[in-house]
Amino acid sequence: MKKYFPNDSKKLLAKFRFDSEIDKQFFKRVYSTPPWIYENRLSLLKIKNKNNVLDAGCGFGQWTLALSNLNKNIHAIDADRKKVTIAKSILQLNEKNNISYKIGSIEKLPFNNNIFDAIICYSVIYRTDFKKSIKEFYRVLKPDGIVYVVANGLGWYLYNLITGHSSAKDFNSRIHSLETISASIEYYLTGKKKNRNGNIILSPKSLARYMRIVGFREVINAEEGHIQFNENIKKHPFYPKKYLGLTNVFEIWAKK
Repeated sequence: MKKYFPNDSKKLLAKFRFDSEIDKQFFKRVYSTPPWIYENRLSLLKIKNKNNVLDAGCGFGQWTLALSNLNKNIHAIDADRKKVTIAKSILQLNEKNNISYKIGSIEKLPFNNNIFDAIICYSVIYRTDFKKSIKEFYRVLKPDGIVYVVANGLGWYLYNLITGHSSAKDFNSRIHSLETISASIEYYLTGKKKNRNGNIILSPKSLARYMRIVGFREVINAEEGHIQFNENIKKHPFYPKKYLGLTNVFEIWAKK
């Protein structure tokens, strides 16, 4: 089987046209990461040897491919048609036949109840009305199904606001952070996400609490990359734990 990642991001970049420079930078970064790092993370989280797994907000498909190497049937969904098109192309380059893609929102998943053994939602849920998305995850998971969610805390947006991290010609991370702070205040005051340009700032405790309210059990939260069910596999976090003493990027693992 051909492997077009890791370290083949230059080859892949030459094949596709991107809608923005920030998308291009992100693509280059995630496809420069060795695939075994993604696979190790999934193994640490017990998302392995499952029959049906959903990549909710799959983006360019780096997690989707890792899932496909460890599990039987992978379903991937994203609201960005261009990203899904590129993800499908990479699927073909890697000669994968156990992945299916859909265009759509994770706030309203086009799947029946109780069909997935596991769901991964990496760095997407804060772009949505997270309460709707969590309810949808619960609905489509089988009893005892696992969900893994990664989200950004206040520390991440302060880091971007202060440093301008990940800015590009067509993306200003300082402005985006201010828009996110504004959108978050609006959401928590009104209960509605109106500002499309901003994300929603989440905290591990409040998100975990809401997941318990929805019905999830065995809810565990930690800094990104630090939940570990197998001590024999080395952890590889992608982000520092804190920024200015505040939650940076965090993860939640839960069971239905």
